[in-house]
Amino acid sequence: MLEINLPSDIVKDMLDLSSSGKKTEMKNVSIIEEQDKIKNIVSKIINTKHYFYGNIFNHTDPFCIHSDISTKKKSILLIPIQADVTQTFIVFDQILENNAPMSWIYNVFDDKTDQELKEMYYESSLKCRPYDTPEVKGCLNKDIDDILFDYLPYSKELYYGLTGRVWHYKPGKALLFDANRLHATGKMKSPKIGCTIQFTETIDNLEILKETHILP
Repeated sequence: MLEINLPSDIVKDMLDLSSSGKKTEMKNVSIIEEQDKIKNIVSKIINTKHYFYGNIFNHTDPFCIHSDISTKKKSILLIPIQADVTQTFIVFDQILENNAPMSWIYNVFDDKTDQELKEMYYESSLKCRPYDTPEVKGCLNKDIDDILFDYLPYSKELYYGLTGRVWHYKPGKALLFDANRLHATGKMKSPKIGCTIQFTETIDNLEILKETHILP
């Protein structure tokens, strides 16, 4: 994983677009998918030759564990735009060996109907844990560490077997990580806004134009 230092004008441009862009409104989340504008902003920090897709999101509830890997998506750039100062993002050590994305909800939403799950975008999510999924590699046969779980929403059982890193979700920083890594939103105190950009090349093959820090 790489952490990228962002100049203030990038954060301002993203914030402006998050306010002025054409939004698609859904339950508890909205997204802006103006590709040319997003690509133009991000081109100031990374060569967009391998740009695949980007969106600006605004959501009120934490996203469950998922991986965005596909035959095309190889790496992800996450740019925080606005959030509570305590907001975190968790990238797990475990990876998904698959040609399509997966997400996991275990029994967290067993009180929801199929229609409610569809409105929450979880209709295709697996009602099991990553630990129970053969395509997920690197799980341990033990509970998640209490210190790591303290940052996470939902039940502790959902995260059984997982290890990972807490990243502080702060405007002015960006995180570049492999698309096959499992990840999730940390506990939320208020809505958060950010931009996710997917690339068709691995991190090693992307040309980054700003100062970076390697994270374990």
